[in-house]
Amino acid sequence: MSGAAPVKVRLAYGTKVDYAPQIIALREGYFQEQGLEVEALALQAGRQCAEALTTGNADIAVMGDVPAILAACAALPTKIVASYGNTVHRMVAAKDSGIKQPKDLEGKRLAVQKGSSTYGGFLLWCKKNGVDINKVKVLDLDPTTMPEAMIARQIDVMVGSEPWPSNVEEKCPGAYTVAELSGLGNTFPLVVMVTAEFAEKQPEAVVGFLRAVSKAVDMLREDPDRAAAIIASVTGVPVEREAKSVRKYGWGMRMDEELRASLEQTAEFLKEQGKIKALPDFAKVLNDWFMNRL
Repeated sequence: MSGAAPVKVRLAYGTKVDYAPQIIALREGYFQEQGLEVEALALQAGRQCAEALTTGNADIAVMGDVPAILAACAALPTKIVASYGNTVHRMVAAKDSGIKQPKDLEGKRLAVQKGSSTYGGFLLWCKKNGVDINKVKVLDLDPTTMPEAMIARQIDVMVGSEPWPSNVEEKCPGAYTVAELSGLGNTFPLVVMVTAEFAEKQPEAVVGFLRAVSKAVDMLREDPDRAAAIIASVTGVPVEREAKSVRKYGWGMRMDEELRASLEQTAEFLKEQGKIKALPDFAKVLNDWFMNRL
């Protein structure tokens, strides 16, 4: 793409560690190196990124598995072209909540951002651990308000991905980790999703986008402290906390059977829970052509 006019790309992403590769690529000029002129739409969470994509306000968006599946079920045709990492979701309870084991959640008030990757993981975790979700009062809260809600005793426990669990621990004395949503046979992937129209019209731009993200992923793996400093400059989260998150997340570019299996597991569970009416056609939604060009 060198020598040609830059290709304009509208990107929807979030300003938190889940979107570290995109934050780094934007700050370090990796997209420009690939001949891309990126118009970045900074949002809070994957749910908003998915909405930007499916309403035609973005060409490429990055998000967790649940927003991606919801986007795949929308009317506008989309493609998942890569996964760049795996999310870590954590459950944090108030000091005096009395929550020690999964069943203790029953009868408690739990805050989560519905429609997020965390929400899907939480539902799956409850099923695996024998928690009757109908006995948990689940509140759909903005993650930024969760510490105040816990201090005001409006919630007993919250679940989310970084920086939200650490934010609650920092602002709520005595708050503690109840569980990590792991061991569920699911990687909780973070994915790159594009509109089918953009993928068809600008395939090399999509490949260039993935090359830039891949370069940022390399930094996350090889120089996490430098990566954390760049992320913190955007998120406002302390560098030390971002560095801890960077080391905990599983960064890596992939488009393989494990990714497909994780997405299928989550989609089947969302359908079982009545969150989607039908399963996405992953044979059409997943496209490995772009990753193969790397």
